[in-house]
Amino acid sequence: MAGRIGEALGGLLREWRRRGRQAPAAPAPSGTEVDGPPPALPGPPPAEAPPGGPVRRRIASIADMHATLQRLREDLAHDPVALGTAMAGLELEPPPVCAELRALDPFSPDYAERVFALMAELRGAKGFNPRRDERIGHSLADRDPWTGLSPWDHRSPSFLAEMFECYAAMLREIGAPPGARVLEYGPGTGQFLLFLARIGYQCHAVDVEPEYLRVIRFQARTMRLPVRLERGLFGEGFAGERFDAIVFFEAFHHARDFMGLLRHLRGRLNPGGRLILCGEPLLPDGMVDGPVPYPWGPRLDGMSIEAIQRGWTELGYQVSFLLAALRRAGWAPRLVAHPTTFRAHMIVSTVAEEPDHGI
Repeated sequence: MAGRIGEALGGLLREWRRRGRQAPAAPAPSGTEVDGPPPALPGPPPAEAPPGGPVRRRIASIADMHATLQRLREDLAHDPVALGTAMAGLELEPPPVCAELRALDPFSPDYAERVFALMAELRGAKGFNPRRDERIGHSLADRDPWTGLSPWDHRSPSFLAEMFECYAAMLREIGAPPGARVLEYGPGTGQFLLFLARIGYQCHAVDVEPEYLRVIRFQARTMRLPVRLERGLFGEGFAGERFDAIVFFEAFHHARDFMGLLRHLRGRLNPGGRLILCGEPLLPDGMVDGPVPYPWGPRLDGMSIEAIQRGWTELGYQVSFLLAALRRAGWAPRLVAHPTTFRAHMIVSTVAEEPDHGI
């Protein structure tokens, strides 16, 4: 699901720029590192839609979005690909609270309270328990463990190319040789984790979903790879142990208390270790429309709202905010902009000598 949400967001970003809501930034050279808040996150190569091309359907209200998603689920239940495409083509008209959020300090309790009130409204339910609500809600027992798990089940060469570009980008930034200790939070089906294990890294993973842990364990045992797994939430697992790298790939945006998590993770790294955030929904600064029309908050495209209705937390961030959040939490972050793949933009951080308490 995370992969399909990422595909949808990439398309949303390109079309949002085409429609004139943000001047597009030129693609950055390969491996470009940006210290400090950039003026705008480099996007993928220009992908201008032809004149008269498809325009994403704007939905006027949250109630209308819920009704539209329900109709799509009923009409396209027989065709998951068409259903995903249809949901990705929806975009919520930003509700009034979005403008209110832009006027607030994004680090304030008032801002967070309003964000999660909006999240509850998008979900259509109150209350949240990550050990229950962040589960996938179904078994993977009927999936072939080699061809039926994400990303292989997409059967899309272009999507797999994007995923491999992400793997390569993370490998370049992992900052430690094979044999080093790596912890991945939210590994999903574990494909990057198993990739690292095959190279010789000491691999550890924590996920709240037991089905993911089961399929990772099966693959690792079949390939005779020594992968250690624990069920838990972000920040939990392998008590008292430290690592040379901590990786979140398409996972960090599920963390509600991300400031508390970031502070906690400083104590989980060995000296010189790195925190890698890749595949996160990082959007340009200053957006007042589109999927993230505030410094941070729930994403407003149809695919993300459908996931929120399932119970998942689906946050997005304007890039300067997330860099500032990392600095406040005691990290020294740098943005590593990928020249071609929106999904592969990455923030790599080391523990700062002194936290930056300013914005």
